[in-house]
Amino acid sequence: MFSIALAFIGGLGIFLYGTHLLSSTLQRLAATKMREFLTHITNTRIKGVLSGIVATFFLQSSTVTSILIVGLVGGSVITLDQAFGVVLGSAIGTTLTVQVLAFDIVEYASVFIFIGAIFLLFIKKVLWRNIGSILISIGFIFFGIGAITAALQPLSESSEMLAYLSNISTNPFLFAFIAMLLTALMHSSAAMIIIGIAFVKSDVLSVDAVLPLVLGANVGSTLPVIISSIASSWEGRKLAVFTFLFKATGVLLALVIFGMLTDFVPYLPGSSERQIAHFHTLFNIVIAALFFPLIPFIYKLFKKLFPRKEEGIGYKVKLNDKLLEIPDEALNQSKKEIARLSTHVQENMIMKLNAFMRGEIDGESIFEVEETIDASYIKIQKYLLKLGQQNLSSYQSTEEVKLLNILNDIENIGDTVVSFIKETKKVSLRNIHFTEKDINHIETIMMYIEKTYQNSLSAFENGDHHLARQTIQSQSIIEQFEKDVKFEHFNSLINKKEHNPDISAVYLDIVNELIQIHHLSMNISRTVLGLI
Repeated sequence: MFSIALAFIGGLGIFLYGTHLLSSTLQRLAATKMREFLTHITNTRIKGVLSGIVATFFLQSSTVTSILIVGLVGGSVITLDQAFGVVLGSAIGTTLTVQVLAFDIVEYASVFIFIGAIFLLFIKKVLWRNIGSILISIGFIFFGIGAITAALQPLSESSEMLAYLSNISTNPFLFAFIAMLLTALMHSSAAMIIIGIAFVKSDVLSVDAVLPLVLGANVGSTLPVIISSIASSWEGRKLAVFTFLFKATGVLLALVIFGMLTDFVPYLPGSSERQIAHFHTLFNIVIAALFFPLIPFIYKLFKKLFPRKEEGIGYKVKLNDKLLEIPDEALNQSKKEIARLSTHVQENMIMKLNAFMRGEIDGESIFEVEETIDASYIKIQKYLLKLGQQNLSSYQSTEEVKLLNILNDIENIGDTVVSFIKETKKVSLRNIHFTEKDINHIETIMMYIEKTYQNSLSAFENGDHHLARQTIQSQSIIEQFEKDVKFEHFNSLINKKEHNPDISAVYLDIVNELIQIHHLSMNISRTVLGLI
């Protein structure tokens, strides 16, 4: 038995690694395109279902599809009821993987592994290396299936083990519950169903006995989604709850009429393993068809049971570590978070400089904002550095570095605004009086800052290279204005025969801090264009 267990877990490990490698490769290649696809094709419920099928099959993960959908719902790109349709389609899309795995091509696994290894080791082009990664993962998957089946073969000759498994399989609810827990531990319903198929191919269990295992695997695949949604947005939790209720309700109904199902399965075409795959697909199609017309009612029910939570006062970082498994989505969410932080800086710092200069607000409120910025900077930077440790493409690495640079500029803007306020406070402390023209010059620089920061922020959020270039081209204007301001200031002191050095020291420090804020704002546009 020990050798059987070793062979079984070895085969299962190879299978799970193969599915992980395939899913991560496909996500790296297609996650962004699938996100755009889901954005543009979910305007009706039926399109939502179809897009869920396509996206899940190509990404090889219903969890990844759910994460993409959560991001789209959170960004108000699609509505929650449209997202429910995608979840129904996603359930069907996962069954297509099992349909493919049910083909008996285990003997060709070594060919896939060999060709994939050649592409990975000896060809430098990224396209062929990605193809090699896909081929080698497919080889691992089918090699793992073969190893699992071979490991279970001796069990068909063990009367004790057959009696034990037969005893469990006679209680469909218990067998489904065990399969649900094991699926949750493995994070793979396909792995659980493949084990069931291996039991049948090895003559350990009959097709009828394996059906509860298939049903339990369907519910088990939703448990990791429930757990990961705890750290997700409110919309993410709603989708996770819907996914669980959708699958659990279907499984309970199937177990209630289990006798009818066992009578129906033998009429399905193909071999025993193909019948199991067909049952898995039909089960998800049927429950999706049952839930589809109920989506409007379920949506209204969810709105009553789970009303939208109001945002708390102040700015808080909203990043989910689960997204790190999908680099494109993690980059997208990081960009949104940095844009939110940038807007927070604009509204609570940049736009309040004039009010501070006029004495309408004190500096303490701005100091509090700067503390929030520093704390947020650390959290977002840590998240991006974690992302950098993933297997990123060259494009993703470049985007990550850009985000880190923009984040650093925003944090520096916060620090410089604080320095500006400290310098400004010296005016009253040292009983310094600026001329009306000096004050007007300071307000003009603030106007330039507001415009440059707004344009840079817009260029960053929208990826607008034209606006970024226009912003950079305006730099010569502020540089000339800075020279003119300093010249006029000195000229004014000479004309007034003023010789107090504190006046120039404080005034020029104030101007220099403002010019630094302007330069940092312009750096955002530079980074958008890749000038880093």
